[in-house]
Amino acid sequence: MTLKILDPTIAADHAESTMAKRIADLDGKVLGLLSNSKVNGDHLLELVRARLASRYRIERVVTMTKSSASRVADAAMLDALARACDVVVTAIGD
Repeated sequence: MTLKILDPTIAADHAESTMAKRIADLDGKVLGLLSNSKVNGDHLLELVRARLASRYRIERVVTMTKSSASRVADAAMLDALARACDVVVTAIGD
């Protein structure tokens, strides 16, 4: 009897990427918070907001929530965050 083993894995595609430009601090900046809609994700982001607000003079906070944790954020939501915010933090709950 012959045993044939199949390997279902494939090699990962190699993709070039660059880091986003970093800002020196958050003073006077607009902070974006994007929740993935899982349980407690919004609570985690609130803790992040509170911690950052205690260290920096954040001008404004923009919050958004994805419709589902299993889906990527739609282009309109990402565009709105990119236009309105200097920096965005996203979180996964549970």
